[in-house]
Amino acid sequence: MKSVKNAIRTVAATGTAIALMTGLQVFAATDSDWSQVINAGSQSVDIVDDTGAAVANPAVTFGALTYDFDTQDGTGTFGISTEKVRVYNPTSTATWTVNIAGSATTAVWTDGGSNTYDFNDVNGYTDGADTDSVGGQLTIDPSGGSISGVSGCATTNISAGTSDAFEEGTVDSIDLLAAASGAPTFCRWDYTGASLSQGIPAAQVAASYAINMVVSIQ
Repeated sequence: MKSVKNAIRTVAATGTAIALMTGLQVFAATDSDWSQVINAGSQSVDIVDDTGAAVANPAVTFGALTYDFDTQDGTGTFGISTEKVRVYNPTSTATWTVNIAGSATTAVWTDGGSNTYDFNDVNGYTDGADTDSVGGQLTIDPSGGSISGVSGCATTNISAGTSDAFEEGTVDSIDLLAAASGAPTFCRWDYTGASLSQGIPAAQVAASYAINMVVSIQ
């Protein structure tokens, strides 16, 4: 016991913090430091409904047309209240670009059979120098669309793209919206209202046509 008392006196004299020994027992601290790391996520884009839930099968329906011996244009809108383009940026990087492209540069509008027309022909309504033998060209104008922040996120330095038409091998994607340096980080935004215009060749066979388009973020 004498040696324990001497150790206590030594601690008192030096001010050194050590566990206090009483006999053969050691009383350690009863508190502990816990830690939690929250990592940044990845920038992404999705199509969501008016509640913010992902849409399982998003689609765009162009206005119906009547068979025409001349060329004509189908119109539609990409991004509506029930199918909004939602951009996620859970990172400290301010810049990103959201664009849209065909599922392949060789994709065409098809009725599921032999009737097709193009979405990216440089000649517009008629076939030009590309990999297919049909005309047709899709123009997208995002400039008149609406960008809104989710949960109070600001839209500073975030802007919609400009009107452009697909041309195989030259314009394979069209920018819908982009964030420049100084844009908010760790935020979300919704975009609606891109105008669509599809040039359709003269005397295109009456049928129901479809094409697959892909939205992505870089």
